[in-house]
Order: sequence, then structure tokens, then C-alpha cells
Amino acid sequence: MEKNKNWGDLFINFTIALYFLLFLLFSRSYNLAPTLLIISAIVFVFLKRKQIDFFTEKEHKILVLSYLVYFVIILLTVILHQDKLKDLDKPSRIILYLPVLLLLIHYKLRFKTLLYSIPMSAILAGCVACYQCFYLGDWGAFKHVQLIQGGDISMSLGIFSICMMLYSLSKGHKLLALFCFLGSLMGIFGNILSTARGGWIVLPIIIPFILIIYRKFIPKYFIPLMLGVFIISGYLFNLTDGGRLRDRIMTTQDQITRYFYKNDSDTSLGYRFDMWKGAWIAIKEKPILGWGNEGLKSKKEKLAENGIISKHSAEFYHNHNQFIDETAKRGIIGLIGLLTIFLIPLSYFGCRLIRQTNLEIRCLALCGTVHIISTMCYNLSQGFFVHNSGNTFYFLSVIIWGCSRLALNFTPFSQYF
Repeated sequence: MEKNKNWGDLFINFTIALYFLLFLLFSRSYNLAPTLLIISAIVFVFLKRKQIDFFTEKEHKILVLSYLVYFVIILLTVILHQDKLKDLDKPSRIILYLPVLLLLIHYKLRFKTLLYSIPMSAILAGCVACYQCFYLGDWGAFKHVQLIQGGDISMSLGIFSICMMLYSLSKGHKLLALFCFLGSLMGIFGNILSTARGGWIVLPIIIPFILIIYRKFIPKYFIPLMLGVFIISGYLFNLTDGGRLRDRIMTTQDQITRYFYKNDSDTSLGYRFDMWKGAWIAIKEKPILGWGNEGLKSKKEKLAENGIISKHSAEFYHNHNQFIDETAKRGIIGLIGLLTIFLIPLSYFGCRLIRQTNLEIRCLALCGTVHIISTMCYNLSQGFFVHNSGNTFYFLSVIIWGCSRLALNFTPFSQYF
């Protein structure tokens, strides 16, 4: 029995490491590890159904409830609006991740698995971005995933690496901290090469928050040193990136000016502004239960015919803002469901972050917290959950960061070396 448990622990650690390492490596590589986990979890639940207690911890019940509320609201609104059943495809996958939580409760995911695999995955993401942009000559990185999705996920991996770096510094292991710092640079670098602007707004919010959490452990020279490294890295990047970042910033400024001062919506940002404008009009007309997918599509087409929004912006299936899109399609009820999957796990991680003194648990709670805040920011300018990559990355990562067994059964840091 103990031997089987050890093999199970090994499998879990290997698969979770694989999950992060492969996520942005090649097309649909993000499906490999989650598929292994889901199949294993379903088999585990079937074989152990008479022996295991299902979600006995209060925290687990709350997390499961938030996932179920989100799915049930989508299910009911799809039925109410008589939308297509395929609209349930991506939300239904959320339910498949719940058995994985049971698997992580039963088996032991070691803290060091995350400590090493996270920065390594960020480094790999940065290398993939460099290869695609500098060797293949692509304008933006992560086309095999989707530019914006890949860029946002690369940013998250870089942010997780910052958390791991400061944790390592708090333990006095400077070499490991340097490795994590390299991961943070490469993850952020990958985001910049993707030209995904949505990820840029995350850094001014997240970085100060992380530094405040670790303020007691940061040496006096740390912040000036990091600023210097980032400035030098930014300068070197500007010399080698062919003007991608500079052009992207100038294009953003130009598109905003053209939309608000010249009434020109025929740009990337212009389409977004028009989509939000049309969705807001739709929300005001049906605020409680929304329009449904097909209903909103018809409404936007009418707005385009009347010249209120551009015809091209009416062709988009999604409104490039998850909050606005959910409210337009499912009303305030849908927005509540969306906020449930953010705010309930966020309160859980926040409580851990405030109350726990154990550095490993605090690090995991911090990663969970910044993961949720970052994803909320991404959803301001992107339909992050419209894509399988976004669904997988958010919902499975919340389970990984939030599993109590993961945090409580950590291996002491001194045993890593």
C-alpha cells in the first residue's frame, strides 16, 4: 500500500511539473498533463470511491461550490436562451478538474516541484518566444497558442517566478533566487515579444503587492539592483526586438486618438471600444438574464446596421472583455457567476496569506493570489476563458495552488540541498 502511495506521489509531482513546463512549448501541449491528471483522477475516484471522503475540508467545499455555481449558471442561461449545446463545451471541462483536487488531497505534491518547475517553465516560454521572433521572424510570439493567450500566460509564469525568487531570498539561497529571477525576466520577456498589451497592466499592480508581502526579507540593495537590471534588459531588448515594443506603444496611442477624436473605429482598439459600446447598450436593455449568445449577436448586427457600431466589430463572437461579455450574454446573474470563481478562491488565498507564518504556505498563497488578480486583469481586454488554454491554465492552477494537502505536507527547505 505504501509502495503504491509512493508511486502515486511520484506520478503527481512529475505530471504537475510537466503541466507547467509544456504549457507554451508547442501547439496544444497544454493539454497533455491535464489529460493525464483528469484520467488518473477519474480512475482514482472510481477505485477508491468507498474509501475516500469527498471534500471534507471547508476550503475544498467552497472551491468546489464556486466552480459548480459558475457552470450551473452557464448551463441554465444556455437552456433559457436556447443557445447551442456547444456553448457548454469549455465550461463543462471545469467539472473535469474537480476529481484532480481529490487526487492532490490524497497524494503529496512537493513544494520543490513547483519551486523548480515554475521558473524553468518561464525560461522555456521566453526561449520559445525568442526562437519564434528572432529565428523564424514572426512579428509576435506564441502564435501556436494564440498571441494574447500565450503572452498573458508567459507573464503569469514570470510573476510566479518572482514569488519563488523572493521566497528563496527569504531562505537565504541566493543561487536559487538568481535562477528564479532569470525565470521572471524570460517570462516577462516572452509576454513583450507576444505584443499582448493586456499583460502590461498587470505588472504595476502585482509587483508592488509582492514586494509589500516580502518587505521584511528584501535586502536594501534589492530594489535598486532589480530596477537597474530591468532598465538594462529593456534597453538591450529595444536594440534587438526590431522596434516591436516601441511600435506597439505608439500604435496604441494612435488608435485611442483615432477612435475618440477622429471617430475612426477601424483599428484593433477601435473594434474593442465598439464591441464594449454595443455590449453596454445591450446590457441596459436586458440587465438581469442578458441576451444569450445568439441574441447578442443579432442585437449587435442591428446596432451595426444603424451605424452605432462598426460592422466588423459586430462580427466578433466575443466582446474581448470577459466581464462585459458575461453580463451582456447572461446578465447580472452571469456576472455574479464569473465573480464567484474569482472572489471565493481569492478570499481563501488571502486568508492564508494574512494568517499563516509558514513561508512555504505563504508563498503558495501568494502565487494563488497573484494568479487570480492577474487573470482578472487579462480578462479586462481579452476573453481569456473563450480559449481552452485560458480555461485550463486558470482553473487547474487554482486547484494546484489551493490544495491544502499541497501546502501542509511540504518538505522542509533544508532537505532540498
